[in-house]
Amino acid sequence: MYTRQFKFENGDKVSEKITGFEGIITGTCFYITGCNQYLVTGKVTEKQAEPPALWYDEGRLKLIAAKEVTVESVESEDPGCDMVPTMGKRGA
Repeated sequence: MYTRQFKFENGDKVSEKITGFEGIITGTCFYITGCNQYLVTGKVTEKQAEPPALWYDEGRLKLIAAKEVTVESVESEDPGCDMVPTMGKRGA
């Protein structure tokens, strides 16, 4: 099995060097071509129903704060993946 070293961790607060977009890393992936990418989830604004979440290459990010969000702070009683609700803004 092939594994990669990541520069950042899930829960780190980062900013994107070109646009200044800031958020928390909520996902990571690496590709067969050798590219590490991070899903950066921003804060909701008054105009948005959902927070923006964008994938960025590792080299485009800089660390603002390590472990801004921890696994323990978002842990639930029934662990599992994020699920789209069956009703409401996202699922209707």
